[in-house]
Amino acid sequence: MGKEDYRNCVGAGLKGKTLGKEERKLEFCIISKLCSQKAKDREEAKKLCAEAALNPTPNKGRKSKKCKIDTGALAGCIIKSLGDSEINLAILATAIADCTGQKAEKPLTRERFIKKCFKENVITGDIRESQKLRSMCNARWKEQEVAPL
Repeated sequence: MGKEDYRNCVGAGLKGKTLGKEERKLEFCIISKLCSQKAKDREEAKKLCAEAALNPTPNKGRKSKKCKIDTGALAGCIIKSLGDSEINLAILATAIADCTGQKAEKPLTRERFIKKCFKENVITGDIRESQKLRSMCNARWKEQEVAPL
């Protein structure tokens, strides 16, 4: 039985029933045992559910999946990617993304940077404000462009 068939079976079994919380839990358990074919009939499913209620499995909790990176291999890949080129933030970010198999963000062009800056800082949208914003965004672009790593 596939996942979709199982979901449909359980959903159909629970539809239209108005039960309390504990009754609904038991009914769900019974129906899921029947739908997954772990039990042949309702009585066998009730027994399995009663056993499961008496012997609950301990909650293991979520384990964090820490990514283990071979830093030596990563450094070697980045050095190969950079070669003799001048290093700036955009080039380094692209090299790291390539070496880790991630998608690199497009480097911001001046036009895209200013457009983004406008969207983030616009309040009224009148002509005076847009002139001030253009000056401020140009200044920010120059700061970012010249800023060292």
